[in-house]
Amino acid sequence: MITLYRRDEQAWIYREAWYDEATGEFVIHHGALGANGKLTSEKVSAPEAEQLLESFTAQCREDGFAEPAPDDQIELRLLYPLKGEHPSASEQRNVGAVHREVLATLAWRGLGLLSDPVIEPHRGGHASVMRIQTLHQGKAREAVKAAVRAGDVPASKIELRVG
Repeated sequence: MITLYRRDEQAWIYREAWYDEATGEFVIHHGALGANGKLTSEKVSAPEAEQLLESFTAQCREDGFAEPAPDDQIELRLLYPLKGEHPSASEQRNVGAVHREVLATLAWRGLGLLSDPVIEPHRGGHASVMRIQTLHQGKAREAVKAAVRAGDVPASKIELRVG
């Protein structure tokens, strides 16, 4: 997947493209950061997809799109505190559900990357931690809250922190 951004006067704009091998489709997703983007796709072969990705990248660069500078990115941590050192079956299910909901919400709005959950020490215990790299902390926080509300895991079980 290729994801590139451009800062306009009032907002970040994103464009991303990828080849979905399972469906044989070249997909383009684009929009304003924080709003649901627009999606287009077309059936292509793998070699055609490589050429389309190269053309997509060249056109984006010509239009002023680039990878975000590290200084522009903000890291948020989404934590699910655990009762023990290792997650129970229900904790694993909850973490998986939160990960899927948040990943989909961030992706549809171009709000950044979400890491897979990892177990880390937290307040004398442990937590399952997912890291979010985003260009807009406020919009990412709101998207995470909306995703958690839409799921079946109580929001009180989740912590969202900067850095």
